[in-house]
Amino acid sequence: MSVMNSEDFLDYYNKIDLYLRKSGDHDADVTFAQKVKTSRNAVVKSFRNELLSLGELRNAIVHYPKIKNKVIAEPHEEVVLQIKDLYEKITNPIKVIPDFQCEVLGAQEDDFINDILLEMGKRSFSQFPVFDKKGIVIEVISTNTIARWLSSQLESNGTIIVEKVKVKALMNQIEFRANYKFIPRNTSIYAAYDLFIEYINTFKRNLDVLFITATGKKEEKLLGLITIEDITAKIKMP
Repeated sequence: MSVMNSEDFLDYYNKIDLYLRKSGDHDADVTFAQKVKTSRNAVVKSFRNELLSLGELRNAIVHYPKIKNKVIAEPHEEVVLQIKDLYEKITNPIKVIPDFQCEVLGAQEDDFINDILLEMGKRSFSQFPVFDKKGIVIEVISTNTIARWLSSQLESNGTIIVEKVKVKALMNQIEFRANYKFIPRNTSIYAAYDLFIEYINTFKRNLDVLFITATGKKEEKLLGLITIEDITAKIKMP
């Protein structure tokens, strides 16, 4: 074990502490734990417990007297890598673009549903946007919406006829209208994840999708989209 581990650890700890102080406009006497607990940084909130634990390790290194010129708690190399990784995540988090950049397939109200249903099957996506004539999203059709519509179309003998059915026929079966948001391309994956969690906590249901545009305006070209399953798979703890 290298005696430099504690020095490297303290170096990254101090960098994180300074970043939190400047970004949170804190006075110099505000503790690291207070900065972490009050931070609005999405990454800091995601790794709050880890940061608080690392803060306790720092206190053990700094405030306890050395024994034979050695700190009382010399961090393992894995811990140094952990705090370095957190520093990178906090100061330069992964953005939603290019990770979630993709062609967004959708349909207009007067389009027939057959083509879009075939694409959903081929590409294994669970929802698609409905556009107005200007190409602006006006709703989202999910597999749940389709299932509700199909159940409403069952004949007494159990058959369903879906020929020449237009997308607008599904619109009345949408359970929660406008259940989506727009975010700018420079949003971090952690901030995007927070939007899903905050929505669940507020409305007690999932947000269908986050649409990505250049600055988060719905009138802009869609650059990609994110579901809660997508973003949960992308978030990695150290």
